[in-house]
Amino acid sequence: MNLQQLHYLAAVVEHGTMTAAARALHVSQPALGRAVRALEREVGTPLLASEGKRLYPTPAGLAVTSHARAIFGHVADILSLGDERELVLAATPTLGAGTAPRLLRVLAERCPTATVLLERLDGPAEVAAVVRNGQATAGIVEVPSPHQFSTADGLATLSLGRREIVLLCPDGIAVTAPLPHQDLARLPLIVPASGYRRSQFDAWFSSLGLRPRIVCQTDERLVWEQMAGSGLGCAFTDRWHAERAPAPGTRIVHFAPPLHTNVELLYRKDNPSRTLQALLAGLEQPIMS
Repeated sequence: MNLQQLHYLAAVVEHGTMTAAARALHVSQPALGRAVRALEREVGTPLLASEGKRLYPTPAGLAVTSHARAIFGHVADILSLGDERELVLAATPTLGAGTAPRLLRVLAERCPTATVLLERLDGPAEVAAVVRNGQATAGIVEVPSPHQFSTADGLATLSLGRREIVLLCPDGIAVTAPLPHQDLARLPLIVPASGYRRSQFDAWFSSLGLRPRIVCQTDERLVWEQMAGSGLGCAFTDRWHAERAPAPGTRIVHFAPPLHTNVELLYRKDNPSRTLQALLAGLEQPIMS
């Protein structure tokens, strides 16, 4: 038995269906179902019963859910016993480089003695999971539209603003600026090799009906910039990061229309960390645009 299984059960009880709970948790429905069934086997009795298309907790399910919510509160209490100056921040590598510095600057102004541990994870679902189970104080996620994450189990979201995605192009490659999305088909591209970020690019290319000309695949962000600087191809990057840490031999090209994603901070409402509260107090206005 683990915290993730308990979170999954609580989400199903709250949302009433596996489909709705999986959507809220940003996990696949089969993975959610396997976790709940494994929990039922360990407890030794059914925890959910169906009535039509909806799922309802059995008496045992209600008892387990009640205990689970108490456990979530105890986890937060345990975390509050440690050094209040430390904040564990979870983010994907891209957001860790392009967004975390702005967030940490706000924290430094509010809590100069704070120590930050930045944990790198693959995608929004992984970030949300470590925030839910208490392994991270807060997480940075990137979503197509605002407020896509559920507030189930006490999870809260705060908009950090919008992130503009631009193309980092070698000086020797002729590119129309601003660049229509369809023109990507003729450019040599450097893209992630795997994981959430790659799946997002593949979905975008598919929606545009493009067959991209990929010349390099790597998950190392610094390699993207080095390859673009060497003239190999064009890499996608964050405008704010590209402007403040320019890669030699490249230029920034904006898209037409501009390409934006929404960035949100995830945290648990019941987390008593004074460092987290100091950060939230400094985020009255979005830090991105």
